Amino acid sequence: MQTLIQTEGLKKYYGKKHVVRAVDDVSLQIMQGRSLALIGESGSGKTTFARLIGGLEKPSAGKVRFLGQEIQGTGEKTFRPLRKDMQIVFQSSGGVFDPGYTIGESIVEVLRNYEKLPRAAYEERVDEALRRVGLDPELKNRYVTQLSGGQCQRANIARALVLRPKLVICDEPVSSLDYSIRKQILNLLNEIQEKYDVTYLLITHDLSNVPYVCKAVAIMYQGRILEYMEGTTAIGERVMHPYSKLLYRSIPAADPRRRRLLLDEPEQTEELHAVPKGCPFQNRCVSCTDRCRETMPPMVEREPGHQVACYC
Repeated sequence: MQTLIQTEGLKKYYGKKHVVRAVDDVSLQIMQGRSLALIGESGSGKTTFARLIGGLEKPSAGKVRFLGQEIQGTGEKTFRPLRKDMQIVFQSSGGVFDPGYTIGESIVEVLRNYEKLPRAAYEERVDEALRRVGLDPELKNRYVTQLSGGQCQRANIARALVLRPKLVICDEPVSSLDYSIRKQILNLLNEIQEKYDVTYLLITHDLSNVPYVCKAVAIMYQGRILEYMEGTTAIGERVMHPYSKLLYRSIPAADPRRRRLLLDEPEQTEELHAVPKGCPFQNRCVSCTDRCRETMPPMVEREPGHQVACYC
């Protein structure tokens, strides 16, 4: 099985006087056909991590390998041939498309950046990409303002797929959509994955999205990976880290009588800020010890394919 993306000790720090550790010593790998969900609260570093491996930002330290080639610090000329095999589906689909271009023109622009084809071939590839995501090719003649939210996000996915990439980074692909449309898009991503052998890095704060698309999950908090699991069945019953348990319990239940608020948990009202050393979750963890405050727990395999960074 081929390794698509691998990071080693990846870091991204911002600021000098008051340093923000957006990504702090993250080592992960994504294998072909083993889509990974990266989950956590807003501000946990998920999107920064995605931007680092997507070449949109340069790391402060660490390594990023894509298809076996180190890409951190490389120039656009070196990274450009690899970018074709790594595409991004952004959260705000409306912001992806130039309002002065038709949907078809926007997708053709992506193709022209990487492939030299006859004009008719461009049109055929656009039509193919739109059909892949369940859209009528005639919609290529419309502008983004003429599409519904669901159609716009499907066109956003088509734009990412038109180059036939090996890896697609999906940054909160359904969070801006109505709840009724979310499941449709998640099912679409799953169908595309199975039919066209696409592997995803799914960035999300909602664990309920994960089983639709992914085969593994990594849970992130304040720039650190606190838990990693192979398999996404019954995540809530399998998670071990105190933060992972809290994150899962924060998902609203279908029955209102069973719903619990995140702030119902003890110690949740304390100020949330980056800690200088030790476990980043120490200020919110009821099981925290002096050891947790002094050193960051290493990732330890508790079960086959299940790693946790916790001393508890």
